[in-house]
Amino acid sequence: MKKTVLILLLFLPILSYSQERKWNLDGYVKDLYMFYHPEQPPIGPELPNYHLNTIHNRLNFNWYANEKISFSMGMRNRLIMGNMVSEIPNYRATADVDNGYMDLSWISAYSDKWFLHSIVDRAYLDCTKGDWQFRIGRQRINWGISKVWNPNDVFNSFSYFDFDYEERPGSDAVNIRHYTGVTSSMELVFKMADHSSEMALAAMYRFSKWNYDFQLLSGWVGDDYMAGGGWSGDIMGGGFRGEISYFRPRSTNNNSKEATVASLSYDYTLKNSLSLSIEGLFNSNGSTKNAVGSNVLFDQNLSAKMLSRAKYSVFGQLAYPITPLFNASFSTIFNPSDHSCYLNPSFSYSLSENIELMLTTQLFFGKNGSEFGDIGQVSFGRLRWSF
Repeated sequence: MKKTVLILLLFLPILSYSQERKWNLDGYVKDLYMFYHPEQPPIGPELPNYHLNTIHNRLNFNWYANEKISFSMGMRNRLIMGNMVSEIPNYRATADVDNGYMDLSWISAYSDKWFLHSIVDRAYLDCTKGDWQFRIGRQRINWGISKVWNPNDVFNSFSYFDFDYEERPGSDAVNIRHYTGVTSSMELVFKMADHSSEMALAAMYRFSKWNYDFQLLSGWVGDDYMAGGGWSGDIMGGGFRGEISYFRPRSTNNNSKEATVASLSYDYTLKNSLSLSIEGLFNSNGSTKNAVGSNVLFDQNLSAKMLSRAKYSVFGQLAYPITPLFNASFSTIFNPSDHSCYLNPSFSYSLSENIELMLTTQLFFGKNGSEFGDIGQVSFGRLRWSF
């Protein structure tokens, strides 16, 4: 299956090259260096520090058969090297993960200190006919509204800490959308999987009222029935958004628990271009004591039902363009129950129209056993060239 998809990626441009150009190929190359000082050493042998260098290439391919039919494909290729590969047990296996119906992730070469990983995270056919749109294949089902936590994003949840994956994961799904008006639509999505506990079938209705955009959704996701909704609008010149989802087990034998997850956010930009953002998260199944859990840097099991192990979380951010080419931001996440916190200063500079340099750190603080207390501190440097 992987070879078939890759051959298709190379062959489709040839089919249309003899005619007018109906395809485009773009992407980027990034070099990301990470220096990690863990608070605790249980993730591997006792070493004072870890380092990792990732050379990341992305290819985005689009083929337009006509005005109604198109095909899109996206692929990540990453050369990952450093002592995290050699010293952390099974680190290579954490990268070679594909949770979709089709396994389109593979490692083509490796040694004790490096490996080359590839994954096709987009591959879908899109057809439109009048007010109807049909999309089948690996795609991003973006039902989230808020910036950090998205309880409505039930098909492909993402981690805010994974800042280097801007495209975010996709799902192998069938998506049917009907535009019922200029600002309203209905959407039905079926996520394919081998087992019913990994499948999902949900519908969403979007509409506008009182200068606000609303959405209502319901269906079943894995082991749960779910219902929820969200909104986005304006209060006093700032963006006001919110999402809520309720999950109820489909069976008493699946070890699932009832849960309500909600987020609320507000952002405002001052006249001097200083941007302010604040967001809160409520998770009924979260802990009000020490929210100890897996390391958020390596956790692959994030879901809309468990966006944080804490019952309450608060996010804040300041961002400011120091010059048109130089931007700075500072964000934080605070757990008011166990008093652990996350700090994230970040700086980016545009070296040219398509080359950007970024420096950032992810600092985790708290007592042992708290949500962020056992993680440590991480520094990143990234150079990106887009084409």
